[in-house]
Amino acid sequence: MSPRRGRPIAGDEPKNKQIALRAKPSTVKKFQECSEITGKTKTDLLEDMVNRLHGELVKK
Repeated sequence: MSPRRGRPIAGDEPKNKQIALRAKPSTVKKFQECSEITGKTKTDLLEDMVNRLHGELVKK
């Protein structure tokens, strides 16, 4: 059996999808500052924000 190749999966499921968006420079700067302050990656920050918003919206 050959060894696995490629980047190892971090977490429960693979991160194999991409999201691209257009944003104002001020928004990008704030996003970068949030990443630096929290020490989290931008991906982790985005996932946290989406999960929090989703939780608020489906609370019906």
